[in-house]
Amino acid sequence: MLIRKARPEDWETCASLDHSIATDRAWRMQEQEQEGSITVAFQSICLPRPVKVRYPRQDKELTAGWANCDLFLINRQDRAVLGYVTARALPGNGLAWVQDLVVDPAWRRRGIGSKLLSEATAWASRKHLHRLVVEVQTSNFPGISFCRSQGLTFCGYHDWYWRSQDIALLFGQTVR
Repeated sequence: MLIRKARPEDWETCASLDHSIATDRAWRMQEQEQEGSITVAFQSICLPRPVKVRYPRQDKELTAGWANCDLFLINRQDRAVLGYVTARALPGNGLAWVQDLVVDPAWRRRGIGSKLLSEATAWASRKHLHRLVVEVQTSNFPGISFCRSQGLTFCGYHDWYWRSQDIALLFGQTVR
């Protein structure tokens, strides 16, 4: 397996990967306002049945996001793209913002996502960024579990973040 910078000819292959996930769990947000205080809680819940969750960015919106990335790496074996990661540098905030971390379903749970995240973290360090942040849908329980298993901690959320109106959960870690 080889991790390298994506080239324009890789874009079509990356876009054709199955970005969806299957899950029977999600995170639910509860917000309560009382006496001048707002309390927000996230809770892991079991869904009534397994669901297939679409990726929040599709087609032109997905590839338009790639055009503005500072980092676009693919994990490749022979001629097959197994996965990719994209990120933007936000130097004014000291952040590396991971917007896509996708692994082909046939190759998931084999360390490919971990390697891509590790490369993104190393890139952030070389750019002298202090924090890496990954955005994940509340309905992407496998993605949430992956972030937590990699040592990223919950650091916020953004309501109505995607066109799907889903909430983006933010997981982060300090870059060394």
